[in-house]
Amino acid sequence: MIARRIAAALILGPTLALALSATALGHPLGNYTVNRAVAVGLGPEAVAVRYVIDMAEIPAFAALQAIDVDADGTADPSELDAWADRTCAAARGRLELSVDDEALTLVLGADPSLTFPAGAGGLETLRLVCPFNASWQLAAGTHHLSVADRTDDGHVGWRELTIAAGGLSLLASDVPAISPTKELTTYPTESLAAPIDVRSATASFRLGAGSAQPATEIAPPARPRSTSNDPFAALIAGELTLPVVMLAVFLAAGLGAVHALSPGHGKTLVTAYLIGSRGTLRQAAGLGLTVALTHTLGVFALGSITLVAGEFFVPERLIAWLSVVSGGVVALLGLGLVWHALRPSTERAHPRAHDHEIDHHHHVHSHPQVPASTVSVRGLVALGLAGGMVPSASALIVLLAAVSTGRLIFGIGLIVAFGVGMAAVLAGLAAAITMARRVVVAPVGIGSWPLVTRAAGLLPIASGIAVLAIGGVVTIAALARIG
Repeated sequence: MIARRIAAALILGPTLALALSATALGHPLGNYTVNRAVAVGLGPEAVAVRYVIDMAEIPAFAALQAIDVDADGTADPSELDAWADRTCAAARGRLELSVDDEALTLVLGADPSLTFPAGAGGLETLRLVCPFNASWQLAAGTHHLSVADRTDDGHVGWRELTIAAGGLSLLASDVPAISPTKELTTYPTESLAAPIDVRSATASFRLGAGSAQPATEIAPPARPRSTSNDPFAALIAGELTLPVVMLAVFLAAGLGAVHALSPGHGKTLVTAYLIGSRGTLRQAAGLGLTVALTHTLGVFALGSITLVAGEFFVPERLIAWLSVVSGGVVALLGLGLVWHALRPSTERAHPRAHDHEIDHHHHVHSHPQVPASTVSVRGLVALGLAGGMVPSASALIVLLAAVSTGRLIFGIGLIVAFGVGMAAVLAGLAAAITMARRVVVAPVGIGSWPLVTRAAGLLPIASGIAVLAIGGVVTIAALARIG
């Protein structure tokens, strides 16, 4: 039975690895997100507020480290209750409600609800529900409500606010009455790329007929526990036998190759730079290895920081700044390529003059020499660092899951295999581009065609502009995320 399963995995595994993207996410909004919902329910005698926090795998992992105060590896009920009470108290302190410009005093109406739905790679996500309420005495006439959540923890994520009414009439509101996510249990697919960010709202209401009860009194079910849809993170889970470990390492390398070929990765950058700088085969291989090595070390570094200071550390903020640095380095390299392509080059003129002199005096025919590589070791290393310094979220999930399950060596092996797959694809691509460029610029064959010759002459400047543009786009996008 086991042999048949292994055989089936060997046949289907590579196919699945190529079919699935290694950037698939366990949490719908991404492994780094902290999502918040404030659901306000208005009643004749009180206002009820449900404050919901939905943490994805990485911040949930950091929260669990903070919950386990005695560091015994287990969060016992007293530790869970204490953390939930502290977190709800902090949320209440940043939640502002006022009616007719008079502040309301919120109190915790019941015990917080803390659950841990399944996430990617065997890690857990975290869902905390804080039920607040405040009593009031309303006079006849129209009243105005103002709500604001001043929480700003630096994490990216979904932020929503809803206002519903029960037993009174809601006259106007600038937010919906029904949560579009069922209080962070089901995220709308069409909004995942640009999650909403609503942190304040106003409404007007008066005593009178309304719905039977505030919507916040009905708690939606927690996000269902489901298997991870992240193929790389899924490799860390399951029974460990020698055949399974070997297969997992093989699939990790395949997923690293898929990751290297995925949209937005460094293949375009590698291609443009090597074309513009006239890189050699050895440099092409070195570039691919540098990108993969940098990426792997970045995963280990980010994982270590998350383990040591995860509660005070916002990984996506660091990643955004790494993206700024990466984009800036790439832009500078692009400028260097443009500079080398545009500046007057006596080195390029000298070989032609020498060949003409030989032709004139010795009647020897000599083809123009192919320009030498302009890649420096410093530029190659800089490009490799820039291309690999932003770590993959899937690889970080694997590392954290390996730590939490006591499979650190296995997790490291998977991450290294992932990097090897990346290196093989990027180095192979770089080598293919280098050889193709040699064919195009060669003075024989298609390289001697007039149109090809003119196009080859424009390659350095075009490639430099392409690298500069890639760096600029990456930098601007990262700065926009930082805000």
